Amino acid sequence: MNDEPHLSVSQLRTYMQCPLQYFFRYVCGVERPPTPELILGRTIHETLHDNYRQKIESHRDLPLSQITDIFSDHWDREVKEAEFQDDENSGHFKDQGIQLPTAYHQGVSPVVQPIEVEKEFLFDTGVTELPLKGYIDLIDDQHYIIDHKTSKRSFPKDAADRNIQLTAYALAHRKLYGDKERGVRMDIMVKTKQPKIQQLQSTRSQADIDRFLRLAKNVEDDIKAGIFYPNENYMCSPCGYREMCDEW
Repeated sequence: MNDEPHLSVSQLRTYMQCPLQYFFRYVCGVERPPTPELILGRTIHETLHDNYRQKIESHRDLPLSQITDIFSDHWDREVKEAEFQDDENSGHFKDQGIQLPTAYHQGVSPVVQPIEVEKEFLFDTGVTELPLKGYIDLIDDQHYIIDHKTSKRSFPKDAADRNIQLTAYALAHRKLYGDKERGVRMDIMVKTKQPKIQQLQSTRSQADIDRFLRLAKNVEDDIKAGIFYPNENYMCSPCGYREMCDEW
């Protein structure tokens, strides 16, 4: 797909989290080094997807030893971009992180048969001026949409019900297949002392889709109008734009 102007799910989420962060990232084009936590999530994401991509044809998971090797290779390559704090150690993050795809591979992967992994979409919504672009993490053979997350703690039980990313994926599925998805699910790898997998399942109605489109249109209108301001919350501390925000 080409790089024509578009509205992405990531842009929507960033603006909703903090309009000024959106301004620095997408309007000014200022990029910040990723945190170790972000690199870890990206590494796990790619590790799972490497397994699922080959499983589309093979219908078999890779051996666990290969999964850990893939994780290590992705981490060693990605971690070069990360910005560590003085009290953070790359080796510690890696040792902790490798337990998450291991737990997922043993407990979840065997019962998932993917038909699409990182499925790209780009389509006119009929509501926003710009087309909507994004990537669906995974669609299984029952047409469940599955999104992979990593977290330090369990998500609220209604997190999948309120997640706009899953709503966008449901809309995309209906555009791609001309049919409604079976359901949506978040598979969350929780980085506790004993790693655990939390699965939160939900569905999307047409009312949910319509609400998402109204939200996307409002965000698009605000961006066009140049409405940018800081939204101070608990996410400010790890934000890479904190100094720029303070000087704004």
